[in-house]
Amino acid sequence: MPRIGRPALITAGFLAATIGLSSMAGGGAVAAGGGLAPPAVDPVTIHKPTAVPDRVILTPTVSPTTSQSVTWRTSDAVTAPQVQWALSGPSLVTGAQTLAAASSVQFDANLGYPVAHHSATIQGLEPGTVYVYRVGDGETWSEWLEFTTATDQVGGFSFLVQGDAQNDNKAYTSRAFRAAFEARPYARAVVHAGDLIDTETSDAEWGEWHEAAAFANQYLNVIASTGNHEYYPGPDLSQYWGAQFEYPRNGPEGQDSLTETVYYVDYQGVRFISLDSTQGFNADSRAAQTEWLEGILADNPNDWTVVSFHHPVFSVTSGRDNATLRESWLPVFEKYDVDLVVQGHDHAYGRGNLIANEQNLPEGVDAATSHAGPVYLVSVAGPKMYVPDPEGSNNWTANDANLRVVGRDIQLFQTVDVTEDGRMHVEARTVDGALFDAFTITKDADGKIVTDAEAWAGGPGSTREGVEPPALPVDPVDPVDPVDPVDPVDPTDPVDPVDPTDPATDEPVLTLSDTSVAPGGQLTIDATGFLAGERVAIELHSTPVTLALSTATDAGSVNATVTIPQDATAGEHSIVVRGLESGRSASVDIIVTRSPGASAGALPATGGELPVALISVGALLALGGGVLVTRTLLRNRKAA
Repeated sequence: MPRIGRPALITAGFLAATIGLSSMAGGGAVAAGGGLAPPAVDPVTIHKPTAVPDRVILTPTVSPTTSQSVTWRTSDAVTAPQVQWALSGPSLVTGAQTLAAASSVQFDANLGYPVAHHSATIQGLEPGTVYVYRVGDGETWSEWLEFTTATDQVGGFSFLVQGDAQNDNKAYTSRAFRAAFEARPYARAVVHAGDLIDTETSDAEWGEWHEAAAFANQYLNVIASTGNHEYYPGPDLSQYWGAQFEYPRNGPEGQDSLTETVYYVDYQGVRFISLDSTQGFNADSRAAQTEWLEGILADNPNDWTVVSFHHPVFSVTSGRDNATLRESWLPVFEKYDVDLVVQGHDHAYGRGNLIANEQNLPEGVDAATSHAGPVYLVSVAGPKMYVPDPEGSNNWTANDANLRVVGRDIQLFQTVDVTEDGRMHVEARTVDGALFDAFTITKDADGKIVTDAEAWAGGPGSTREGVEPPALPVDPVDPVDPVDPVDPVDPTDPVDPVDPTDPATDEPVLTLSDTSVAPGGQLTIDATGFLAGERVAIELHSTPVTLALSTATDAGSVNATVTIPQDATAGEHSIVVRGLESGRSASVDIIVTRSPGASAGALPATGGELPVALISVGALLALGGGVLVTRTLLRNRKAA
């Protein structure tokens, strides 16, 4: 073997050390950033405040018909923070009134600069009226923005729901926030289920959360609940919470730590309730919140109730089980028949109900698509995703609940339309606008029913004037109803065998390019029998995993190529295609084979192991290169 010269050894050593250090840096970057967001400019350059107001946000008061709270941020050099407002009009603003900020909170941000957050509450407003407003110091102002006060009526408005944001908010969560605002640009509120950010002390993360929503937070009321990351690293609640959110102080008495995290707001017939599930794991705090919750539900004059908090009573992913919260709060939700319970934390989608609420339904109501009682909904807005637990063995089935819809690896937002005729319609959509789930809660003199639904053309928040909801369904058992879906003489009856246009006779047909595929392999999907232009979900069962969303052609057909997840377990599965508007579905059984060379029980490598591997390999290369260079130099010195 030829002898390697000392200069070559030194060069090789430096090269190994350089590659090793680069690998360590790359692994660290992947670990720190998740490999999602691109490298940022110095955060101080981006987020350091000035006299120009930023992070402007609207929050509701105890009387949203006649008052409105607003908070904003500046540098600590601003000494006269104030808000101006006037009636909205078709031209330049006239007759503006001015109000000094009621409070200013100053502290040093973790990036090394001081910040000042200001709050003001405008009083004496008229119900159902559009106002413009701006914030500043008398010389430097924000642009003119807009809000609308609540009316005295029940319903007739829309609101939005967002699950965890948490990570890479500007890069990725912004899609969910902005798509929601695009879907209902005149929504009156947005409900957040906690984990708005990842690190409660990070001024940059809070700045990106505000930027992700763009100007939406300045036009609608933000109703936010805390998550565990508003306490991380903690142990106390982030100082940003009280500084930038002005919420009603109507929570449990004598519980200072729950101020502005546990509260309620009444808005046009809906009681919005925020709970603090992170503090709820403490027995004393949980008891105080439960007693308070029961009191405000027992004395609730509103037609509708929406409760939000972070940790689900029925978990969707990761084998989680928030048993103490479920034991304390679930009986209260059921006792008072809360309409919608909004939660996050699990970084997946889940929607369902207690199985007991599928019993003794009114005649003609199918438990496969309907139920009574509360709806429990878990969602995610940001890019961080977890894997749902198996269909037959999860926290829902273990606690007598039915997980009707589950979603994995999709960013979602929810629109909620509250009508004037006794309906609350909820749609969950992906960030590209595709319908993923929809249901309608209907109340009348006979009670309440929750039913799987199709997409609506729009809602009260779709335009400034609103979009009328579809007509209420007719009585399905009324024999004299000319559009009765079980009337045999109705020419458009979907179950009338003599109707030549009966859609029930056109069942979907699904064919696959193969019925055996390895994890990571691809299948070609061909399906017919759907509505023209409807969105069709392509799913892998038994644990439902959405592989793709496709749009049917004018002929109702779908053609797509999908990839089987790398972590799909070997064995029997099925491919299911499901029309999101028509509800039609078809399935074909498949076999997922074991990956070549994979041992039983072995788990595939994921992005979570990548940074560790990079860092480990890099460390070995750097160490080896350093040793090689050192030894060679010592030999040179000795020889000299």
